[in-house]
Amino acid sequence: MAIGEAKPPAAEGGALSLDYVFHPRSVSVAGVSPPQPGAPFAGVGLGFLLALKDSGFEPLYAVNPKYDEVEGVRCYASVLDIEGPVDYVISSVPARIVPALVDDCIAKGVKTIHFFTAGFSETGDEEMAGLESRVVAKATDAGLRVLGPNCMGLYVPSSRLSFHSGFPLEAGPVGFISQSGGNAIDMVATSAVRGIRYSRVVSYGNAADIGESELLEYLAEDPETEIIAAYTEGIKDGRRFFRALRKAAAAKPVVVLKGGRTASGTRAVFSHTASLAGSIEVFDALCRQVNAVRVDSVEEMADAVVAFRFLGEPAGPRVAVAGGGGGFSVFAADEIDEAGLQCPVLPEETQAALRQFTPAAGTSLRNPVDTITLFEPGGLEKTLREVGQAQNIDVVLFHTSFSWGASRRLMSAFGGTDPAPFMEQMVQQMVRARAAAGVPIAVVMRTPLDVEGMERSVLFQEKCWRAGFPVFPTIPRAAAAIARVLQRKVGSERP
Repeated sequence: MAIGEAKPPAAEGGALSLDYVFHPRSVSVAGVSPPQPGAPFAGVGLGFLLALKDSGFEPLYAVNPKYDEVEGVRCYASVLDIEGPVDYVISSVPARIVPALVDDCIAKGVKTIHFFTAGFSETGDEEMAGLESRVVAKATDAGLRVLGPNCMGLYVPSSRLSFHSGFPLEAGPVGFISQSGGNAIDMVATSAVRGIRYSRVVSYGNAADIGESELLEYLAEDPETEIIAAYTEGIKDGRRFFRALRKAAAAKPVVVLKGGRTASGTRAVFSHTASLAGSIEVFDALCRQVNAVRVDSVEEMADAVVAFRFLGEPAGPRVAVAGGGGGFSVFAADEIDEAGLQCPVLPEETQAALRQFTPAAGTSLRNPVDTITLFEPGGLEKTLREVGQAQNIDVVLFHTSFSWGASRRLMSAFGGTDPAPFMEQMVQQMVRARAAAGVPIAVVMRTPLDVEGMERSVLFQEKCWRAGFPVFPTIPRAAAAIARVLQRKVGSERP
């Protein structure tokens, strides 16, 4: 749909019906105040303004009758006073001012209004719930689309839209919808350092207009989205959600995190977004039926997305583990089995090939493979290649750490104390081994033990994901993510 055309009806399956929402010509933030002396934070309105300014969005307007300018952005008394067209308005005004703001948006011809403003139906107050219903109905009847209330709104890198400063400016193939703004921020921030980039992130709050089902329908057909993640607390229309989730999961991997799995969580859900959480058993059955992958935390959701993004699709559940540390390797075998995967003994011919360049003392070559040869020149490539080429292995886990006292000595063998060349050579060995073996390789970065180790780990993690390797913080989390990729594969192969 061309920008500026009238809003189409929000029909089921109308994937492009939301397209203009994600590509506004201009944005106005209503309820912005500049920082005050002695007050470190002037309000979320300013946060939205700065996030959009930092991401390079233009044209950008501020609205507050008390000011002429806020942080270098011209400030207007009203949306109506802005000279040019305004497509998208962020409301950070108190709830009592919302009706007047909606009237101004309708008169201005605004296309989308995003209510960060809270204090409506999620409070449980009947009067405020009624106010929410009236203002949303007035806006939608006039042709506006509404995000929220009580949400963070949009992060769309390709449009330079962002609700949080510091998010990556590069777009990517992951679409994420979240009823919680906090979880949206956590998911983007924690996955960004592992290489995940987003097509769209939508925090939709109370879902008074745009909700989970319409967003899933959109992402199912969005050509810029290859993987979908969703955090939901309550479903307003169960039948439509089932159809939307089924459509999305048939087209792309869908990872779902459900809030309100317990009695206490259900109670918290209503006070957060005025949603009814529903039965987790029913939700589990729904996910199994449509072949969506359900997770239990933001961390698990990030792990699953990383696996779908970078791992590829293993041929089966047979995992080989390679790294230094005997006890760690023993635990790794247990954790792989507990995730529903397999850790088979390597064939004798593979063990024989490994013995050609692996010292006998202090090593184990059965699987897990415990060897320090990984840190000798060329040793990592040869080990991963031989292990990955074993006829009974579908995926390789390489676990490592950069907190050893001998790190500087090891790096010196690769040209000095600067960790970058040492790590670059390691990654290039991994790339060659992956190509030769023809199986996925995942990396587990064991917990750093000091600040220097943390810095080295962050550097190596970035080099890994830029080369297309999924990185996980523990063996159990890596194993669980691999199992979820295989879960979807098996579900897709069922008749």
